[in-house]
Amino acid sequence: MRGEAASGLVREAPYERVEDWLWRRGRGLAAGYLAALTAEEQITRQHRSRRLPLGGGRSVLADTPARSAALERWTADEPVLGWLGAAVGLREQRGEDPPEAAGEAVATVLAAVDNALRDLEAERQRRSIEEAAFDNVWRGY
Repeated sequence: MRGEAASGLVREAPYERVEDWLWRRGRGLAAGYLAALTAEEQITRQHRSRRLPLGGGRSVLADTPARSAALERWTADEPVLGWLGAAVGLREQRGEDPPEAAGEAVATVLAAVDNALRDLEAERQRRSIEEAAFDNVWRGY
């Protein structure tokens, strides 16, 4: 997945902004990650019944060393992971400002995530207003 993402970078002037790249890459990203994780056997099927092992079960993360290490970092409450988790609603917000980052690359990623979240919120608001306007037209107001 990283190689595919890197190949999508615009490497000549005018360079693409991080926000634009994230929006462009966002389409189909979840399906791509699911396919890659399944191919790497990091996702398994949890069967509903022992009698029907071939029946459709739900996908769950496999217990891998990488997953254990990630869980360990998450529970260790690392500042950057905590801020990212709070930004996407997985943790309680601890403050508005991102933590002091250990380098320019981390600061750039945190800023891009923050900008993307603001853009998503603006898009949600725009769609909500459009839906309300459509409802009003439909009702005859």
